[in-house]
Amino acid sequence: MPQNDKLRGMLGLAQRAGKLISGTDLTVAAVRSGKAVVALLDAGASENAEKKLSDACKSHGVPLMRLPEELLAVSTGKDGRMMGALTDRGFAEKIILLIREE
Repeated sequence: MPQNDKLRGMLGLAQRAGKLISGTDLTVAAVRSGKAVVALLDAGASENAEKKLSDACKSHGVPLMRLPEELLAVSTGKDGRMMGALTDRGFAEKIILLIREE
């Protein structure tokens, strides 16, 4: 699980830097407005939430990455967070690499 620790740390850092948007409505809005570099979806998200984010990502050309269950909530310190969006390319690239190493 060391990768999860690195991923959790990087997500927390992105949030503190103001580069991670989380929550359903804010995330979908970021994708639709072009602010999102990459969207993140918790493995425990509902089918409706997954479809909503997936459709927005497909229509706006934003990559969608899946996170291990509850990692986003733990990383942000906000219970029940199921989706988020990174607005900084540097953070996005590093987090994508960490997710792919899982």
